[in-house]
Amino acid sequence: MKKITLVSLLVFALFTNCKNEKVEAEPKAAIYFENLPADSTGIDFSNELTHKDNLNIIEYLYYYNGGGVAVGDINNDGLDDIYFSANQSTDKLYLNLGNLKFQDITAQAGLETDATWSTGVTMEDVNNDGLLDIYVSKVGSYKDLKAHNLLYINKGDATFKESSSEYGLDFSGLSTQASFFDYDNDGDMDVYLMNHSVHNSDSYGDIGKRVLVDSIAGDKLFENQLHEGVATFIDVTESAQIYSSALGYGLALATTDINKDGLIDIYVGNDFHENDYLYINQGDKTFEESSASYLQHTARFTMGIDVADLNNDSYLDLFSLDMMPFDHEIFLKSGGEDSDNIYRIKKNFGFQTQYARNTLQLNRGNGIFSDIALMTETHATDWSWSSLIEDYDNDGRNDIYVTNGIYKRPNDLNYINYLSNVDFAKYDGAKRNEIEKKLVDMMPTINIPNVVFRNKGNFEFERLTSSAGQSPSYSNGAAYSDLDNDGDIDIVVNNINQKASVLENKSEADTTRNHISITLKGNDSLFNPTGSKLTLYADNHKFYKELSVNRGFQSASTRKLHYGLGTISKVDSLVVQWLDGRTQIIKDLSINKENNIQRNSNTVKTVARTTPLETALEEFAFRHLENNYVDYDREVLMPEKLSAEGPAAVQADFNGDGLDDLYLGGAKYQSPSLYLKNPDGSYTVSKEGDFGNDNIYEDVDAIALDIDNDSDLDLYVMTGGNENAESSDYLEDRIYINDGNALFRRLPLDLIKTNGGSVSSADFDKDGHLDLFIGSRSIPGNYGLSPYSFILKNNGKGQFIIVKKIRMGMVTDSEWSDINGDGELDLVVVGDWMPITVYLNQGDSEFKNATKEMGLDETYGMWNVVAVADIDKNGKNDIVAGNAGLNFKLKASPENPVHLYIDDFDDNGSADPIIFYDFFGHQVPFASKDKLVTQIPSIKKDFLDYETFSKIDNITDLTGKKIDEILEIKKLTELRSMAYFNKNAVFTAVPLPKEAQMSSVEDLLITTEDEKTRITFVGNYMDYTNELGNSDANSGGVLKISENQKISFEKYLPLPAGLNSRKILKVNDTTYLVISNNDNSYLIDPMNNR
Repeated sequence: MKKITLVSLLVFALFTNCKNEKVEAEPKAAIYFENLPADSTGIDFSNELTHKDNLNIIEYLYYYNGGGVAVGDINNDGLDDIYFSANQSTDKLYLNLGNLKFQDITAQAGLETDATWSTGVTMEDVNNDGLLDIYVSKVGSYKDLKAHNLLYINKGDATFKESSSEYGLDFSGLSTQASFFDYDNDGDMDVYLMNHSVHNSDSYGDIGKRVLVDSIAGDKLFENQLHEGVATFIDVTESAQIYSSALGYGLALATTDINKDGLIDIYVGNDFHENDYLYINQGDKTFEESSASYLQHTARFTMGIDVADLNNDSYLDLFSLDMMPFDHEIFLKSGGEDSDNIYRIKKNFGFQTQYARNTLQLNRGNGIFSDIALMTETHATDWSWSSLIEDYDNDGRNDIYVTNGIYKRPNDLNYINYLSNVDFAKYDGAKRNEIEKKLVDMMPTINIPNVVFRNKGNFEFERLTSSAGQSPSYSNGAAYSDLDNDGDIDIVVNNINQKASVLENKSEADTTRNHISITLKGNDSLFNPTGSKLTLYADNHKFYKELSVNRGFQSASTRKLHYGLGTISKVDSLVVQWLDGRTQIIKDLSINKENNIQRNSNTVKTVARTTPLETALEEFAFRHLENNYVDYDREVLMPEKLSAEGPAAVQADFNGDGLDDLYLGGAKYQSPSLYLKNPDGSYTVSKEGDFGNDNIYEDVDAIALDIDNDSDLDLYVMTGGNENAESSDYLEDRIYINDGNALFRRLPLDLIKTNGGSVSSADFDKDGHLDLFIGSRSIPGNYGLSPYSFILKNNGKGQFIIVKKIRMGMVTDSEWSDINGDGELDLVVVGDWMPITVYLNQGDSEFKNATKEMGLDETYGMWNVVAVADIDKNGKNDIVAGNAGLNFKLKASPENPVHLYIDDFDDNGSADPIIFYDFFGHQVPFASKDKLVTQIPSIKKDFLDYETFSKIDNITDLTGKKIDEILEIKKLTELRSMAYFNKNAVFTAVPLPKEAQMSSVEDLLITTEDEKTRITFVGNYMDYTNELGNSDANSGGVLKISENQKISFEKYLPLPAGLNSRKILKVNDTTYLVISNNDNSYLIDPMNNR
């Protein structure tokens, strides 16, 4: 099914040592499902799969994808019935008799009983007669599989007529799932048919191949002609601008109004290298594929998706599944992320960024989605198929149910290694069958439990497995429904080689919580309510849903809309927005009952509200352009690039006209720029002076100060870069002397030559001259080792003398301020793998490290920026610092730190940085075995296979070196962006709100206006190794400081998605300049945005 990726999970077992030993059952979680036995429910369906010589996982990669489930009320008796699809046996239809009893009516309903390969199934009223029909997707026209998709039209007496040919929907090919929806808002159901490719020459190549049509693997869009009085569908794939090529491996499908413009859009989740498709409906029977505009990245092997509102902001979020294990041993012996080289090749081919993990795409409501799966720790659920979002405990927050398991795991690295040495061309007939059987037997078979994520609010989820009633299985398609109409949501699961699961919701809190159920009905044969939007108002809350049945994987859930209400006992109103533009307001709804809503065609049509990208901004005429240097080619194990740290930015009045000008440093081979501000607020670029001669340097920081005591501002420019050797001339800092009219000449001095991190100035000795701190970022070629940083004294003659030389760490930012209130300027320094560090000024150019006594000694982080100000107005300076954030693959705390071990482990003369981190309760190496072997070849002989490697849990096991023998050890204990409130020179930590933790915070501004203190932040970081992934969920925001040191989120900034923002400057009363690394810069008004 998948090749080289991640996968797998825990094996749960209970052991008893003797007959009389009592084993205590695990307490039930807040959400709990009971798997009802088949002899109780009457459902004995099992999707049985056996290996065949002519068809197996070697011959057909989706052999173990399993079947789907559709639930719906086929006889309008108020109870949802169930259809299961099977691969090698007969599909089954079960009639709901009530009280969770079901009857197999497959044969008497007139359904086909031939055992052809079924995949997805959905129930929809295809002909608008008020009866649910059934559409079954099949695999046909491939090897020995001969079948076409089936359409069962409901005759109204619990029998069906197969009518796919009559309706023009008898497609024969590699179908996965179909979704019926009204793409042209004419009242009838059109259909998107998602198909999948198989590996061949047509399925590889760059994105130019998308326009090549593949007759059996390419997706299809069919338009229903019912509005013309004809019960048939026509193929409009090409005219609607839908891709139909062999590049697509469609596994996940959702049809919903992503951007709330009143038109149904299409999301297709693709396996392997092809991007997911997000087709935005243009309203003229065409779609525009827009995934790159809305999504910063996607899952790499998208398998199942659901779309629903997870944070009650009335915008639809998207949860997609991949195959990342959360068992540490399975993780270490499974294929993972692309190497950095493969990632770059895919980017050059035109593909978007993908990661082999689940994604939870938070809809910001402005056309931007941000993946917060790492922050919510929903990113790893193993080989996962169906994601079903619904409120399972009736607390008013939508939870997530995930099905897991694959019968044979083709991404096991030991298996892949063996497979790579098999030449299939040498074998045919019985010998080939023998080889294939041997290969299949080598694949691990591990059944694991499904996962429930209970939504706790504030972007927090609780992971539940056995405590929620989930036992090991091979589960694929799933659907939810209140099968017994008791007010809570049950789940039906299609399993491989196991009986289907009917999971009755037994969550105890349900008995004390309220709910409401809504069923929508059209008022005539020309209108189907699918696609309608419902907003429920109750007790100052609003709950948003959309009627869309295709959810999860190859499955369709109930048409009834369920709202958990918690303790709310009265509903104010329900607003229904029908797809034809009419809005209906319903009051007097019954709590804890089903409410049937009939469409009223006399209501007034309203214009659908659109949500265009709210980027009320102006592009600034500066674009930072990084040179193309790849750090990882030299330092394989480093987790982040250190050659792309700019740009430097300084705001100061350089020509003495009372207006603040801008110095913007260039990347290597890009000259710095000086922007002189005009009275009308515009800028003029100055082309005079020596800046143009210095484009061989990488400017990473700069400050304005009067170096030569002539009452104008000169420039100290810090140079950085990781491609040059330590002390290289290309790393030399520069001083530019201002002639008073903003004409700068470089002062020929021999200055510090390091990979710079931060420069800051202060008159720390009170002699009237500004002194300097020079913070170094790294020792080039030796990631993790601490370079020297320097405190320099200004002698008043344009010269700086080193008074302190300290190995502080990998410095990124610094600020001078009086921290302890003694009237002396102290130094605050932050960086990677170091704590927020405070050096107290002792006078006489002496400084004392007071980090521990100030309560900051366990703040080891990946700090990017620090700002010092009295934000709580108590007369003492507080600290605000931007960190990597919580939406990060590495997780750190004082109890479970991340460790970085640096030493020359293979004695070849260069430092080897090895990271160990906590992976769901186990310490594991961050780098893969293959990457470690590339850096340290001797590891290969110590760990001959991946099974042995998966047992490693400490650095000594890996390298043979004891902890006390290692040259340098660093750690991370805090990854949140934080505020530290000063109380008598001891700091109290307060994390910034979750909206500021969704990505790295690279810069921030503290402002006070109208007695209100705000923190405006920007961030994202696109230069981590591909194993860590881009930190891209931060579009910037504004935080508000209120009484009692409370910090709250106010609004997002109007910035484009995924901007690699590094600096923010306030250029006038309402306008801020956001400067990006290797990207555009923008002028914005942060407060003129919702």
